[in-house]
Amino acid sequence: MHGLRSRAELAAPLSSLVALALVASLAQAQTPLRPQPELRVDVIDVRSDRSGTVQGGAGLGLPLGYYARLGVIAAAGVTQRDDVTLGSGRLDLVTRFLFDPFREARWGLSVGGGMTVTYVAQEEWRELLLVLIDLETPPVKRRIVPAIQLGLGGGARVGVAVRPYRQGRR
Repeated sequence: MHGLRSRAELAAPLSSLVALALVASLAQAQTPLRPQPELRVDVIDVRSDRSGTVQGGAGLGLPLGYYARLGVIAAAGVTQRDDVTLGSGRLDLVTRFLFDPFREARWGLSVGGGMTVTYVAQEEWRELLLVLIDLETPPVKRRIVPAIQLGLGGGARVGVAVRPYRQGRR
């Protein structure tokens, strides 16, 4: 009897979790999430006064449910190698996990990873892994949301992004 009772006690919360997951899945299908544009500036691999990259870019965050975003970012700028300044560009494909997708806190933390493809004039294309931490600040006048991003991909990188504000969503 004790074995049957413990299985029944385990089955009740488990079936509740399955039902909750089904309801959440149906609710998500009823409420489609829109892509989110962003503008950004990044400083990459600034090791000394003779090396580094500064790029401006634009991107689109595509929702993969409430807690994940697939970001596609294209950027262009300049890269300095010794005393030579060259044109450069990159394409990032990154998935971010949002810890607070419903904007319940003023600051929003997300972590992510993916791939970056970089090009510097007179050099070859390079494919690199990318990891990052993104911190969204409180909105500025309920119109835009700045974000600070730290990561590794082609060297250490620091970026600032601006995204449109959405009520109750990140």
